Amino acid sequence: MDFEPKIVSFLCNWCSYAGADDAGISRFQYPTNIRVIRTMCSGRVDPVFIVVAFLSGLDGVLVLGCHPGDCHYLIGNYHAEKKMKMTKKLLGFVGIHPERLHLDWVSTSEGARFVDIVTSFTNKIRSLGPLETDVTDGSLHQRLQAAQATLLSEKVRWLVGNEIELVEKGNVYGEKLPPANFESLLDTTVYDEYIKNWIAVLLEERPMSVREIAEATSLDPYIVSSYLVDLEQANEVAIHSLERKTRKYFKKLVVSRNAQA
Repeated sequence: MDFEPKIVSFLCNWCSYAGADDAGISRFQYPTNIRVIRTMCSGRVDPVFIVVAFLSGLDGVLVLGCHPGDCHYLIGNYHAEKKMKMTKKLLGFVGIHPERLHLDWVSTSEGARFVDIVTSFTNKIRSLGPLETDVTDGSLHQRLQAAQATLLSEKVRWLVGNEIELVEKGNVYGEKLPPANFESLLDTTVYDEYIKNWIAVLLEERPMSVREIAEATSLDPYIVSSYLVDLEQANEVAIHSLERKTRKYFKKLVVSRNAQA
């Protein structure tokens, strides 16, 4: 049976959603694979939404906003572009083809452009195949769980939320971080958080040794050990047992303050 992709599309209220309306009013034909979620701004599309979509079994995510310079909220699509770029890199770490996520611009009167983008993206996802073909070793769900935790981490969210202040405005001393340096810092932070969260996800399922984690992640045992040290210092993992002098680690249960009360 021919594969038909399942795609979700986030459309901004002021431009791309109206562009989709224009396509409908003009009776343009386009693939019915997409399901639309209307948002007030493309900048409001949290990267977590992307990972949740893939966790739900969707094969592609399309984000459409106003053209640069036409954003109803001035710089919303600027934020969307930065966040989607970061998310694509994270998908690459996960092993998911980055082209399964696409960001583009459609104005109110561009019904034909909307049709072209949807058709092209649907064909692209159709050619890539089902999402599970990207990661065939059975670890896709674990990797996506780690990606979701990464995007929810305080470090990543703080960096993404403060890019303009760090790059353009500077700190209280007027010191600005060069854009290339910021991007490098963000890439490194996202990767480190992803690996730590992947290890934590693995240890939540069962106690594992450094070598077992290394085999599951294809990382060097020395690298795994360094991340485990960070996780131990953060009180997220601990030694579970010793088997023939080999340490096995487990993910510590986090008890919320509400539960303690």
